[in-house]
Amino acid sequence: MQKNKKNILIVLGTRPEIIKLFVLYRELKKSAEFNPILFNSAQQTISEDILSYLSLNFDMTAEEIPNRNSDLELFVAHLMKVLNDKFVIGTSGLNVKDLAGVVVQGDTVSAYTGAVWGFLNQIPVFHVEAGLRTFDHLNPFPEEFFRESIGRVASINFCPTKISFGNLLREGVNPEKCHIVGNTINDAIVTLINENKIKDYSSEDYILSTLHRRENWDKVTDYSRILNKLLKDKKTERKIIHLLHPNPAIRKSFYGGLNGSTSENLVISDPVNDYFEMLGMVRNAHTIISDSGGLQEESLFFNIPCGIMRKVTERPEVLEKNAKLLNFDFNEVSSFIDYSEYYRNNIEEGFDYTFGRGDTSVKIYEILKKYYNLNHKEK
Repeated sequence: MQKNKKNILIVLGTRPEIIKLFVLYRELKKSAEFNPILFNSAQQTISEDILSYLSLNFDMTAEEIPNRNSDLELFVAHLMKVLNDKFVIGTSGLNVKDLAGVVVQGDTVSAYTGAVWGFLNQIPVFHVEAGLRTFDHLNPFPEEFFRESIGRVASINFCPTKISFGNLLREGVNPEKCHIVGNTINDAIVTLINENKIKDYSSEDYILSTLHRRENWDKVTDYSRILNKLLKDKKTERKIIHLLHPNPAIRKSFYGGLNGSTSENLVISDPVNDYFEMLGMVRNAHTIISDSGGLQEESLFFNIPCGIMRKVTERPEVLEKNAKLLNFDFNEVSSFIDYSEYYRNNIEEGFDYTFGRGDTSVKIYEILKKYYNLNHKEK
């Protein structure tokens, strides 16, 4: 570790966290003031391709444990122990006192655990993508509780928009701890466009579909029936490419809804682990139907109409732009398909910068320097 630099622990463990933090990591890494330390919680198995393409190397990685996505209590306890071993017992060579701050992103169990651990050890916590709310602890579950809790313990909340900033203020969070900076997803997309990392995808016209959220697991059968009926009733002439979640229960429910009679235009595929290919799929899609939060942001950037299969969204900004909330109802989804045609025919070409123009990480870096009362230095 470099002397005279403040060590900032970045806790992450999922692909979305890596995507939304790699530009900030680069910004801190090249700075004269900070030394970012990447801690991989191993919440997901991360493709080596994405790490090499982004020139990322984890400084520390937790041991993978079984059922880490289903047994949340066990995973929280596991990460707490690993962090204690690394920085309280000191097996990493660093002590708690050597850490100037902890950065977490979003609402994952990794972010929640990293934030609570930092708070309990009196280390400043910095929350990237703060203030998103649905005001319903069951939608999404458990993410709504996680991000609400992180907002309470954070020393600084980096909010994507005025709406997320206002949510924190209404909860009684000190406004001096909240800053509107945009969302780092736009940093990632703009950077990957500039670096020509996004892969071209088929020019074929298609609708991109995903469904994975825990609160929708009991609706997977209904969803597969809806997709199949859209095609069989000729509500769209386009192919529907559905990226089927690897969870065995989800796969069983999805195929069960099809009952052995699948439209030839329903293409069922495994998830795309290559983010650069996935972003190419998003950019080229005619329409997206999904319950994913990340796809809401990415679809807005590329101005792709997005049907959100959820009761509520923590990103209400998209509802004024390209997206609509949808129930698991055939007529409602069918009507959205019609709306998507209207949207595509009337939207202006170009990118949408609702979540920032790609400079969020620079803003965060400048705010961190002020937080520590550091002199502005050339990087």
